[in-house]
Amino acid sequence: MLKKTLKFLPVAMIMAGALVPYTSCNSGSKTNHSDSTNATTQQPTGEDFSDTTAPENWVRVSFKTTVGEMILALNPEQKQHTDNFLKLVNSGFYNGILFHRVIKDFMVQTGDPKSKNASPTAALGDGGPGYEVPNEIRSDLYHFRGALSAARQSNEVNPKKNSSGSQFFIVTGTKVSDAQMKQALENRAFEIFRTDPANAETVRNAQIMSQSGNMAALRSIELEVQEKMKPLVEKLFSEIPADVKKRYAQWGGAPNLDNDYTVFGKLVSGYHVLNNIENQPTNMQDRPTRDILIIETKVLK
Repeated sequence: MLKKTLKFLPVAMIMAGALVPYTSCNSGSKTNHSDSTNATTQQPTGEDFSDTTAPENWVRVSFKTTVGEMILALNPEQKQHTDNFLKLVNSGFYNGILFHRVIKDFMVQTGDPKSKNASPTAALGDGGPGYEVPNEIRSDLYHFRGALSAARQSNEVNPKKNSSGSQFFIVTGTKVSDAQMKQALENRAFEIFRTDPANAETVRNAQIMSQSGNMAALRSIELEVQEKMKPLVEKLFSEIPADVKKRYAQWGGAPNLDNDYTVFGKLVSGYHVLNNIENQPTNMQDRPTRDILIIETKVLK
C-alpha cells in the first residue's frame, strides 16, 4: 500500500517494521488552458507552475472511463515502462478494469485485471500480467499532480523496487509547503540512517523495544533518531531545485513518493476527470462505492 498523503509514521515505528507494504495500490511546462476547469482553478496569480503539457515526442494514450476521458503522455526515456504500457494498451488489457483504489488528495490507482467484473466485496490490488518491470526510478522525475507512476510491492518483499507489470497510479496530491516538503524527506533521510552500519545497534534496539511493547523507550529512540536526521533532511531539502519546490507549492503533488517509484508519464488532458474520480465516496479498502471503469484505451499517435 502506498504511503498516504504527506502524513508519516513515527521513525521508531518504521524501524520496528510497522510501515504498511505497498502491494494493493502500494519538467515543468505552461498550462494547456483548454484542458479543464480543475487545471485552471489551481493556478496561482503571476508565475505559472502548472504541469499539464508534455513534449511532442511523448506518445499520447486515451483512457475513456465511465466518468470521462483522460489523455496520458508517456516519457520515451522511461523506455521499459513506456513500451510495456503501450503493449498493454494495444492489446486491450485495460479495457473493463476498475479504478480500485482512490485516496483523495493523494492518488487514483488502476490496472488490476482481477477487478474486471469484481463483486463489491472482492479484495483487489494484487493482480497483474504475471511479471514485473525493472525500476527506472530517476531523481529528476517528480510526483507532481498528474504524474503517471508505476505501482509496486513494498521494499520488504521488493528491495529492487521493481514495478507492477500493469498497475499504475495518477497523482492528485495537495499543494506542499517547505515545511511539508521537509517532512516528506524524513522517510528518505531515515532510509539513509537505517542502512548505515553505524546505526545498526539503534535500529536493533528499536525493534526490541517494539516487540516488548516498551513504547516509552521506543519514543525515546525515535526522538534521538529525529534529532540526528535533522542535518540530513536539511541537506536533502537544499538539493531540491527551486523550481521543483515552487511547483509543488503552487501546483501540488506527493513528494514523499519521489525517488521511490517510477514516474513514466503524466496526465495532459482530463484533469476534471481526475478530480471527479478522486472525489468519489470510497469504502474501507479505498475502493469507490460506485464502480469507475476503463471503457476503452487507445494510442493516439
